[in-house]
Amino acid sequence: MRNTKRFVIQSDSNWEADLTLRVRAGDERAFEEVFFCYYKHLNAIALKFLKDPELAEDAVQDIFLKLWDNRLALNETYSLKGFLSISMRNHVLNVIRNNHAEIWESLSNPLGVDYTTEATAADDYQWREYGEIVERGLKQLSPQKQHIFRLKVFQGLDNAEVANQLSISINTVKFQFSQATKFMKSYLGKHADIEGMLPVLLMLLLGEL
Repeated sequence: MRNTKRFVIQSDSNWEADLTLRVRAGDERAFEEVFFCYYKHLNAIALKFLKDPELAEDAVQDIFLKLWDNRLALNETYSLKGFLSISMRNHVLNVIRNNHAEIWESLSNPLGVDYTTEATAADDYQWREYGEIVERGLKQLSPQKQHIFRLKVFQGLDNAEVANQLSISINTVKFQFSQATKFMKSYLGKHADIEGMLPVLLMLLLGEL
C-alpha cells in the first residue's frame, strides 16, 4: 500500500470533509491521499504501544484496509484524523489483548496475578464501568477543560485544530489540557481497584499521541 506519490498536506476541515466524501464514493486517489497524509501519525501511535516496527506496520495496514472496506459508513462531519486515531488506539488495544498476552499482562497486571486475558462478558462490564467513571471525572472539570480534553483524547484533534475550533490560543489549549490530564490521572488513580484495566486506560487515553 505504500507509495511514493506526493500530496499537499492540509489541515482545513473543508478539505478533510471533501476527502472523506471522495473516499466514501470509492475514489482510490483520495484514499491514497489519506494514506499519505496520516500514515506517519498512525504508525507513531502503534509503535508507541506495540514497541515493534513490524507489528506497528501491520496495525497501520489493518486500519487503512478497514477504512477502505467500510468507507460507505464514513461521515464527513467528523474529523477523519480523529476517527483514524481512535480506530488505531482501539486496534492496538485489541492486538495486545487478544494476541500478546505477555504484553497485556505486563501492562494491566503489574503484580503478576494470574488473570485471564480473553475478552469476556465480565470484561465488557468492566469497560462500561470504566466509561462511567471517566465521564464522572470529566464532569468535574471546567466546561473549557472538559471540551479540550474530549476534542484531543476522544476525537484525536491536535492542539492547533482544537485552538481553531474553540477560537483560543494554542498555548491555552496546551495549558488547559495539561491541567485536565493531571486531574484525570489523579481521579482515575483513585479507582485503580478495577481489576486489570486502569493502566491500559491511562496508557491509551492519556498518552501524548
